[in-house]
Amino acid sequence: MHNILFVCTANIFRSRFAEEVFNFLAIKEKIPARAFSAGLKVGEYHIRTTYRPALEQLDKLNIKPKRPKELSLHINEVQLTMYDQLICMDEAEHKPMVQSNSRLKEFNFEYWDIIDEPKVQSDVSLPLCYKKVKELVADLKNKT
Repeated sequence: MHNILFVCTANIFRSRFAEEVFNFLAIKEKIPARAFSAGLKVGEYHIRTTYRPALEQLDKLNIKPKRPKELSLHINEVQLTMYDQLICMDEAEHKPMVQSNSRLKEFNFEYWDIIDEPKVQSDVSLPLCYKKVKELVADLKNKT
């Protein structure tokens, strides 16, 4: 089983969306892989469940989220050694956060360029995220 952790700032929007899309596509393609998600600054935001625009985009894709009401998790609450891949949603935003967390220094993170609201609207960022996740699933399918 290949395990992926998607990481964003609050674990309510991009990482949650990526987790749900990845798990939906991996099951559909019968790929032995699963994803989970966490945030780097959870607790600094008043929203702690999946953000409405992510839920709306999942609905448009006919993906029923598995964890829409679960509270976001801080990355320090997650056992990182369980994951084969750690993917942060936006390098410019998240790399400094990763580097400032001493617990994360021993881990290798990949970085995407899925920019958060309000800099980029969800109707732009989430389709880009979907495309990246779909490419990731296709790559894993080719390796199995």
